[in-house]
Amino acid sequence: MIKILIVDDELSAGRILKILIEKHIAGEKQIEISNKPAEALLLLKMYQPTLVMLDIEMPGMNGFDFLNQATEWNFDVIFTTAYDRYAIKAIRFSALDYLLKPIDIVDLQNAVNRHLVKIQTKETGSQLPLMNNLIYNLQQKDLQQFKLALSTSEGIFLYEPAGIIALEGSSNYTKFYFVKHKTLVVAKTLKEYEDILQEHNFLRVHKSYLVNKAHVIKVDKEGILELSNQMHIPVSRRRKNEIIHWFGK
Repeated sequence: MIKILIVDDELSAGRILKILIEKHIAGEKQIEISNKPAEALLLLKMYQPTLVMLDIEMPGMNGFDFLNQATEWNFDVIFTTAYDRYAIKAIRFSALDYLLKPIDIVDLQNAVNRHLVKIQTKETGSQLPLMNNLIYNLQQKDLQQFKLALSTSEGIFLYEPAGIIALEGSSNYTKFYFVKHKTLVVAKTLKEYEDILQEHNFLRVHKSYLVNKAHVIKVDKEGILELSNQMHIPVSRRRKNEIIHWFGK
């Protein structure tokens, strides 16, 4: 059974979310709603939810302030928010879940199902390092200073994008190549990281490769990129002229 605490200063929004969960999420569940963050902090102790669905934009105490004041971290979090580019970027960099309002049912099901997997594997509440990274990212004045959280079977690792040389995608997995660290494999698609890193000097050069432009040291006439770690990466045929022209500048 999952125990869900919905925290949203708009009580009507919290009630709508509760109805969506009851209608579209299978299995046994208990759901509490609070439209007062201070009250919700007390509920964390008394109710002991496994999952908190937390609105970001709340007067007096926003979602991030709420988490800063939580004394126990034995729950997972799914953020709910209207579009806030900077906050969403920080959340995605920290490998955390969020839902855009109005809530899409499929996105809701996917996010809650990820929580259910964590319950089954007894990983509920394992988000603390990710939360700490989120708080760090939100404190940065420039998103170029964000740290990217990578959750792997070996643990959670934090990296500055500038230290990533290239990413290689295969099915639902992505392999990371670094300047100073060993390679890591993460269970996310290359497309997801292309979206996350698009403002951080990364370029999709092939269906299987995303490269940090700062680490390209040579482009030959055939469209093969040589990287700073001596990797040689092919450029897709349809992007060859564009990429040769870009690096030629």
